[in-house]
Amino acid sequence: MLGVALAAQAAAGGELRGRVALDLPGARLADFGPVVVYLEGRAGVPASGGRRELRQRDAQFSPGFLTVAAGDSVAMPNDDDIFHNVFSFSSPNQFDLGLYPSGESRKVAFRHAGVVKVYCSIHEGMSATIFVAPTRWFAVAADDGRYAIPDVPPARYRLRTWAEKLPETDRDVEVGAGITSIDVRLGEAASR
Repeated sequence: MLGVALAAQAAAGGELRGRVALDLPGARLADFGPVVVYLEGRAGVPASGGRRELRQRDAQFSPGFLTVAAGDSVAMPNDDDIFHNVFSFSSPNQFDLGLYPSGESRKVAFRHAGVVKVYCSIHEGMSATIFVAPTRWFAVAADDGRYAIPDVPPARYRLRTWAEKLPETDRDVEVGAGITSIDVRLGEAASR
């Protein structure tokens, strides 16, 4: 019985959690926009499968920042009483949905990891950013820096961070079947 229980525990996903902190005196993490913490290194991982949306409302995108896994699709419904044309030149995830009216929605599949800048060709003030993580194991750090990535299969990974206004970081980590705690430091001292 003990052998079966140990095998089941080893196959169960673990949780990676921790805190992202800045090594910049007087700076707050929230001042640098969203910080994404994600894992790389496991091939053949399916997309997250969650329903993701980037809505058009009051001539703005909502939310203004979205994180998805490579392979995920994002619905882009038009909630305004005006036409929109949602597009991106961000290679290799470029797209152009064409003009569509209120009440319609178009969908985009994001096949490649990377940053996607989204715009409306009619309303130059409309913009959003989509971060496409290479796997479904990602989290956006809270304003206080806390993050948690659940259901991670036990294995060795590359832990990476991305923020539009901060340098990226990466390091090797081992995630077990239980809780693995790893704090991440960003900024001047972290890059030495």
